[in-house]
Amino acid sequence: MPGEALDTAGNSIGRRAGASTGIASGRRPRIALLGQFGAGNLGNDASLEAMLRMIRTRIPGAGVTVICSRPDIVSETFGLPAVAWIGTPPQSRLLQRLNGLLLKVPHKLLAPSRAAGALRGCDVLVVPGTGFLDDFGERAAGGPFAILSWVLAARLMRCRVVMASIGAGPIHSRASRILMMAAARLAHHLTFRDAASRDFVVRHAHVRRPLAVYPDLAFALPAELQEPPAGARPLALGVMRYRGWGNEDGSIYRTYIAKLARFARGAIEGGRRVRLVIGEAGDEEAVRDLRSALAAAGGERLLDATEYAAAHDIHDVIRQMAGAELAVATRFHNVVGALMAGTPVISLSYGAKNDILLTDMGLGAFCAHVETFDPDWLAERVMALAAERERHAAIIRERTAAYRTALSEQSDVLCALIGGGGANGAPGPTR
Repeated sequence: MPGEALDTAGNSIGRRAGASTGIASGRRPRIALLGQFGAGNLGNDASLEAMLRMIRTRIPGAGVTVICSRPDIVSETFGLPAVAWIGTPPQSRLLQRLNGLLLKVPHKLLAPSRAAGALRGCDVLVVPGTGFLDDFGERAAGGPFAILSWVLAARLMRCRVVMASIGAGPIHSRASRILMMAAARLAHHLTFRDAASRDFVVRHAHVRRPLAVYPDLAFALPAELQEPPAGARPLALGVMRYRGWGNEDGSIYRTYIAKLARFARGAIEGGRRVRLVIGEAGDEEAVRDLRSALAAAGGERLLDATEYAAAHDIHDVIRQMAGAELAVATRFHNVVGALMAGTPVISLSYGAKNDILLTDMGLGAFCAHVETFDPDWLAERVMALAAERERHAAIIRERTAAYRTALSEQSDVLCALIGGGGANGAPGPTR
């Protein structure tokens, strides 16, 4: 876990009386939160919720605006003003045609100007967690370009840029890597959710200052657990609409579903019930396809042994994982939800983040890649994990408690940076 927290110049962020954040004395800061929120990804929205809880608790009265994918959903869910992080195209057909003929360059060139207008009057632009600096399912002209536009606009508007507990890498596109690493270099303060993310930025953005590592922000959320019903607990199976890093032709997805169906059929025939869990609204497609594959393999008999209820936020995921004996999951925040529930989990991951997290939880032997895992291996791992469930559950509880402590320490640092004061109400370093 992290040592001493540092600003981007490598200086310790201390409790220095009289230091200033550049925010007028007696005035609460105005904060903009940036990320792909409201688009159905429960993990992203969990990071937003965790940051909002921290701000509302530690910096009451702060003005908050969210810059996100779906402003309408975020405003309805969190009761905050929100703006789109990627501007809408021209409404006029003539302008649309001209913009298209010019390869959409005019629309792109206006992005930093629109961002600057939205950030006018803001003191801090905060990126709360998420896998912010990777290009999973993204083209350079989409998310990566938008990220750099907002960070550039913040710097031009003299707005502090803070990225907290973010994930970084891999970034397969060279253009995307250039854009995202430029944004990382422009941040005033950076912390990462794992050492691999930190090392990726150090290597590709050529950052030489010390950078801290803190857990994923979702671990700061309360896990309100209830005693599970009496009787045998199901096996939680977190499914994902996974089509490879760059949205390939669908063969990766079909293979993934077929292997999950084979595994689930074996688990059911071995006497287990299977509970399907999602981590994003779009994962319901994977639920339907998996159920169809099970129906084709064994009809109603297999379907009767499966259960599914939609998860609308990370708290639903935690509750569904809490009632399970064990979990198998692909999405990172399905893994996180299982750990927050104290449920041992096997990861079928598409990135190093899952493996790093499970290794820290003592579950490093229970990881495989989503594209290459073997259903027979998975069945054997379930049996091995079940045999030592309570021992692993105790380790998970201990580690998640340590994560919450570390995130509380990061909250002190962030409050100092944002201008609300740390644990003792002291301000942060000079801007």
